[in-house]
Amino acid sequence: MKNKAFRLNRKNLIVDATKLKRLYMTLKSKSESEAVRIAIERALDAEEAITALKRLRERKTWGKDLGL
Repeated sequence: MKNKAFRLNRKNLIVDATKLKRLYMTLKSKSESEAVRIAIERALDAEEAITALKRLRERKTWGKDLGL
């Protein structure tokens, strides 16, 4: 996870226990809570990247043959 100062809040979430266990095992995290925090951070990072790519496409600089 990124090394940012952050505040944790306790939340009650209803999740699929099997998928949570899979996430925990896949990420090899220290806890299921940490796995959820990592997944949230990755989802936010992915959305930020998608937004940046959409902006490039709108400027018509994405996929353009630059002749390099």
